[in-house]
Amino acid sequence: MWTALGWTYHIGIVGAVNDRSIRNWPIQSAGADILRIACILAARHGIKLLAPIHDALLIEAPIDRIAADVALTQEIMRRASRIVLNATADGMHELRTDANIIRYPARYTDKRGDAIWDHVLELLAKHEQQAKRRA
Repeated sequence: MWTALGWTYHIGIVGAVNDRSIRNWPIQSAGADILRIACILAARHGIKLLAPIHDALLIEAPIDRIAADVALTQEIMRRASRIVLNATADGMHELRTDANIIRYPARYTDKRGDAIWDHVLELLAKHEQQAKRRA
C-alpha cells in the first residue's frame, strides 16, 4: 500500500499484521501526509509552528496577530487536505478544522500529559534546590 505522496507500507515484512491495522493505515497515513504538507506551508507563510500534535498544529503568535495567524493556519490545513485528498479522489475534497486560541498567561495543556508535566516540575524544583545549596 502507498499514500498519495508515495509513502509505502510493505505488508508482511515485519511480523504479523492484523486486519484492523491494514484498514486503518490508509486513513492514518493520509492524515500524516496532510500534516506534513501543512507544516511545510505554515513555515513558508511565516507561521511560528511550535509542534504538530496528532492531527493539529500548535502555533504561536503575538496577541495582535493571533486571530490572523490562526485563520491562515486553518486555510493552510484546508489547502493541504485538498492536495492529498484530491490526489486520489474525484472532485474537490477538503477537511474542516476548528481552533482553540489560548492567550497568556494560560498555556496549552493536555490531561493525558498532566502526570509527566507534574514530574518534570518536581525535577526542576529539586534541581533548583540543589543549585541553591551549591551556591
